[in-house]
Amino acid sequence: MTMPCEVIVRYYLPAIRCGIAEELMKEYGWTQVEVSDKLGITQAAVSKYMGGKLDDKAKEFANSAEIKKAAKAIARNIAEGKIGTPKSINEMCSVCVSLRKGGKLCKLHFDMKKLEKCKCDVCLDR
Repeated sequence: MTMPCEVIVRYYLPAIRCGIAEELMKEYGWTQVEVSDKLGITQAAVSKYMGGKLDDKAKEFANSAEIKKAAKAIARNIAEGKIGTPKSINEMCSVCVSLRKGGKLCKLHFDMKKLEKCKCDVCLDR
């Protein structure tokens, strides 16, 4: 059984982290090391994101307006010192909840394990 959270881990988290990393580096001049430290990920992961080495579905997420908007806001707050890691996590989780409740994760979840037949509504029902 594949859980909706697996979609989050595989596609959403890399997408939002990629967006935040790009924003912090391009708009605020942060280094990969600074970004990795603030996001709690490795410098190698930041390098991967900056090199565009994401799964196609994660890239699709990263290019969505909702993810771009959230990444920009989170990066701005991080850069301005308004939020630290716990607040950043909360912001990322809020977007995740929105994606789940809005049904935007359903298609990826269905594609991963062909769930159409079971009429899953776990995310929409919460």
